[in-house]
Amino acid sequence: MERPICHVQSMNGDLLTDIMSRVDGSALASVASTCSELRGIARDQSLWKKLCHNRWPSTALAEAEHLISGSVHGCFDKFYSDACPLVLYDEVANANPLKLLECAELNPRTSPSDLLSLIDVYYKNKCVLSRISDGIPGAVDIFKHGLVDSSWEMIADERQKWFLNYPFKLELMDLEDDDDDDDEALASPISSLNEAGKSRENLCKKLIEDLRLSWILVDKKTGKAVNLSSWKPLSVQKSWPYHATYVMQFGCVLPVEESLLPQKLARFIVTTRFKMTEREECLKWREISMRIENIEGAHVNGRSSLMILSKALYSQRSTNQFKVEEGLRKYEKQKREMMRRRESREALADRLFTLIEITVFVILYVSLRLLV
Repeated sequence: MERPICHVQSMNGDLLTDIMSRVDGSALASVASTCSELRGIARDQSLWKKLCHNRWPSTALAEAEHLISGSVHGCFDKFYSDACPLVLYDEVANANPLKLLECAELNPRTSPSDLLSLIDVYYKNKCVLSRISDGIPGAVDIFKHGLVDSSWEMIADERQKWFLNYPFKLELMDLEDDDDDDDEALASPISSLNEAGKSRENLCKKLIEDLRLSWILVDKKTGKAVNLSSWKPLSVQKSWPYHATYVMQFGCVLPVEESLLPQKLARFIVTTRFKMTEREECLKWREISMRIENIEGAHVNGRSSLMILSKALYSQRSTNQFKVEEGLRKYEKQKREMMRRRESREALADRLFTLIEITVFVILYVSLRLLV
């Protein structure tokens, strides 16, 4: 089949660059595959830099921009291709043990100090909050110091042991609900959100439709990046007894080896807690944090979480939002079925235990009657 001819040599380069600066990342990547002339323009890092800054304003902050544009870690086009797709949970593909083994072999050990989090929160496609979290506070560099999995118990520092053993939680911010903080940096103006007469259900639905969140994890050593958010909220509810406070959750599901988690599934949960102020019509952020749970809902400890975070950088992903949401629904269905089977086993065990008790009682009663 004859390759189509690309008639761009006669066109002005500045004009082509201006045209390409107005398209999104997928379109720009498609243009780069048409011909060599367009490929050279489409690989212009200034175009990808603009796309990244528009999509994730946190990438324009000094530390993030310096990291992404560094020659050792690649450039903005590589970052965009890593961070744009979301983690995909595919029940069929992830059931293949060879696939998990392959991902495990590709995944190097990552030090907590090598991790950088870029967080952006949006309302109606407008970014209202951007933050960077460098490293993992309280974590010990068990990988950087060459400690293997079996030797972490030998660490003398009790504080380090506490981090490795207790539930992992990475906090971007955590403020008390009764803290009357007037810092404008922690408040996001939201126009026409608190309309008069709006019911609680309608307001929750509006928040689900309008609020979005991106949590990008970057390995500063390798330049690998992954978006751990579901982009759209998975749930929203009012936080009792604080009637003006809402809790919203995002996240993704990642398959892991059985040696790491017996259930072979880890779920990232990004929690946002914000207070709505009617007079100022803005959201005051109280908490933005991330934790990891197994399929039974138990929090994963620090030691396992560090390994899971490292594996997420090499996870399967997709730009198809429908596939991502379908994967999360399948995970919830699988979780419900597993919980139902566990409850059935527990109920059967209870009945069996009750039957054994009755049998023992009857045997003792009959024995006593015979003795008498």
